[in-house]
Amino acid sequence: MNWHNALLKDNELDKMNDMEKNLQPTDTKKRRRRKRPRRIRQNWFFRFLRNFVKLFKKRPLIYDHNEDILGPAIFVSNHSGAAGPMDLSMFFPYYFVPWGAHEMRGNYKTRWKYLYYVFYQQKLHYKKFKSFFLATILAVINPFLYANMRLIPTYQDIRFTKSLRESLSYLDDGIPILVFPEDSSEGYFDTIIKFNQGVVVLADYVDKHRDLNIPIYPVYYSKREREIEIGKPAYYRETSPKILLKESKIKRGNF
Repeated sequence: MNWHNALLKDNELDKMNDMEKNLQPTDTKKRRRRKRPRRIRQNWFFRFLRNFVKLFKKRPLIYDHNEDILGPAIFVSNHSGAAGPMDLSMFFPYYFVPWGAHEMRGNYKTRWKYLYYVFYQQKLHYKKFKSFFLATILAVINPFLYANMRLIPTYQDIRFTKSLRESLSYLDDGIPILVFPEDSSEGYFDTIIKFNQGVVVLADYVDKHRDLNIPIYPVYYSKREREIEIGKPAYYRETSPKILLKESKIKRGNF
């Protein structure tokens, strides 16, 4: 049972399963034409690079269980290896600001060490030479990419309160936050097995500081199948952290 299904009655779940069988890809043209909020507008060169890269990528099919999503929200997605964050930034039908490892907003040495030792070897299990080559190149260009994505650095100490405050400021402007909650210390998996608790802390922080029962939307991205699925929301006040973290399976067809 996933954390969204835990909120549904049996008859509602049956109706939803019937709808899933007939689910068709969502037409997102109107959503893609929406004007980007001023606060997250991107550098013209970044837009050029993004559109250039998109020429060589197949646009994923998008299955959205929602009529539309407007205003403050939290998206919770799997990482799908190295592809998820960048592909979602190009093809996701809603604007967002992502969370990411604070090392990626540090100096060159900090970025390189994180990419080489942690991201490529520990999480993606790449060989040393490939890790060295990619880390050396990407540590140079990542600041430009992440600055335009407005990546919010996250920490595992008291500095995390800074991440929460910055996230809240974007939510106040109606801009959703994208969180990758997977505990990826042993690598990335198709189904998230272990969760970090940051998304629960963020939802609780928003509840306490804005009295907002924020919607949390599960997102599943498959690089292999070229699909993005966006589930219906769960709401923080109606969803226990145990269900939200331990019983969730962000996986195609689970919504």
